[in-house]
Amino acid sequence: MLGRGKEPIFRFHSDERFHPLAVESVERAGSGIVMPDGRRRNRIRLAALPATGLRMILPSGSAALAAEEELQGDSPTGVGYRRTKKGGGLTWVQYWLWYLYNPKKFVVAGEHEGDWEFVQVGYAAGTPVCMTTSQHRSGGARMWWELEHREGRPVVYVAHGSHANYFEPVRKQTALDDEADGEGFELDEIAWRSFGPWASWGGRWGNSTGPGESPQSPGSQGSRWQLPHAYHSQAKHQVP
Repeated sequence: MLGRGKEPIFRFHSDERFHPLAVESVERAGSGIVMPDGRRRNRIRLAALPATGLRMILPSGSAALAAEEELQGDSPTGVGYRRTKKGGGLTWVQYWLWYLYNPKKFVVAGEHEGDWEFVQVGYAAGTPVCMTTSQHRSGGARMWWELEHREGRPVVYVAHGSHANYFEPVRKQTALDDEADGEGFELDEIAWRSFGPWASWGGRWGNSTGPGESPQSPGSQGSRWQLPHAYHSQAKHQVP
């Protein structure tokens, strides 16, 4: 399998309490789905998501933190979702992570139910050459040789609360900045699973609207999913 032995190692902030979860967490923690006519379906079933559903209803605030606390024990090493996609002359291995809640506030934006984040590695003839990381509405990019490695694996620093992914520790300077000190727990044995049909569901994973809007399904996130090379070229090259 392409990328075997080169999976990213994720280092979390010292104040972070929760790691990424399996998508089945929405079935346990969620309370329904908002439909176009305003009605609500009172159950979330990943195997039967309504085609016209608008948004999952997931916990927020203290209820979300309590739900995450309860769900952590289901997957102590963390769960993620892996796929490959060709584009721009490279083969991209993508690693997607699901979080039940994003508590990070940036003035009036940020906090929202549900959070999808990812990193991807571009391969040329089986050799890794570059990497892209999701950082809010944009992303960061580096060449493979510019990354921090441990035993041939890239190291990623996860921001506290927002779960944005960085190539190196990030120190908070203002209220608009992320913080990712990498001094908390570390995930280097994440259980990477395949995506299911739920990956292309047309609704949003959470009921947050406005500036802090819940995320779309991975398959509905435009170039991140369909054109990984375009996403990489549009990301900011973050020089070490």
